Amino acid sequence: MKRVKRLFSVTHILFLAALLIQFMPSHTKKIGDPNYSAGLLVLLEIFYIMFILLRKKQDRIKTTNGVFGVIFSFIGIWTLLTAKFVLIPQDIFKAPDIVTEQFVSDLPRLMNDLAASMITITLGYVLALITAIPIGLFLGWNAQIGKVGEQIANFLGSIPPIVFIPYTLALLPTFESCSIFVIFITAFFPILSGTMSGVQNINKTTIESARIFGPSKPYMLYSVLLPASLPQIFDGCNMGLLLSFILLTSAEMIGGNSGIGFYIQYYTNFGNFTRIMVGIIFLGTIVTLVTNLVKAIEARFLRWKI
Repeated sequence: MKRVKRLFSVTHILFLAALLIQFMPSHTKKIGDPNYSAGLLVLLEIFYIMFILLRKKQDRIKTTNGVFGVIFSFIGIWTLLTAKFVLIPQDIFKAPDIVTEQFVSDLPRLMNDLAASMITITLGYVLALITAIPIGLFLGWNAQIGKVGEQIANFLGSIPPIVFIPYTLALLPTFESCSIFVIFITAFFPILSGTMSGVQNINKTTIESARIFGPSKPYMLYSVLLPASLPQIFDGCNMGLLLSFILLTSAEMIGGNSGIGFYIQYYTNFGNFTRIMVGIIFLGTIVTLVTNLVKAIEARFLRWKI
């Protein structure tokens, strides 16, 4: 009965309103097929219902209602401003039906570009994880060495990683290896700083209690300090991941021959605003999904945290 009650929401009204707007008379030079944007709305409504039925906590249900309500409202207003009343330049801002139709047409290429981007960011990010966390644990645990390391990390971390691209292009054999290195540098310092901060902020009682049993240094680092530092480590990981996507897109737009950033830049050169909008929306969607995945992993690891 409770699940049935969840289905009654203003969000469904916003969905129906946005759906009806798609079939109003259009006044644009190029009229798209409203079935594409309508299909997108129906797909989003299906996802919305699934999320509502699967959510258990009331605050998450309210958040889901709000997010999908904003999405449906945005698509409806976007359609009114472009296809229906032409209140904004239609040569630059394309209607949802045109953008959705173009997305469906370009989906195979977008998936190839997504695969290229994800391979690059995964290699660079994982390399940063497996190096920054152990180094951060060591520096955070050793007070004197840690102070020196913290100053060096603050200096190097303050330099925008994109400035290293000319040097990586000169020293590394391919643009892909350059991109991986830049992603590594981008993610490394936030993760390192988060790990060091996590270790330094551990309650001294926790450390002293562990020392009673005379643990070895590796055990102390990975069985005591690492679990206790996880909240700050995940903060650093989230920041590093977000910055990695920003830097990867910038690098692909500057000199790449594949990836989502390259897709956007390629069609920017031709002034193809339909595909530019497709690339921007697709990129934003992927980044949102990945960051939410990381947050879900964080929530599972930090279930003990109140």
